[in-house]
Amino acid sequence: MIWQMRTTLDLSDDIIEALKARHPELSKTEAIELAIRQYLTRSAAERLRELAGTFEIADVSGDLRAADRHT
Repeated sequence: MIWQMRTTLDLSDDIIEALKARHPELSKTEAIELAIRQYLTRSAAERLRELAGTFEIADVSGDLRAADRHT
């Protein structure tokens, strides 16, 4: 089940016009949802890049390959 929330936002007309210019085929709601999804995706990717090298990950690929050869 998909939950939806009705929300009132006060957004700048300039921002909405620019967004609609980039995505004229979308409704305002669809364009805003797309922009939010893209922001969240980019933000998650940036966070992963920030975490790179902050903890050690053991390379067990050799052990897994060896185990696969014995099964």
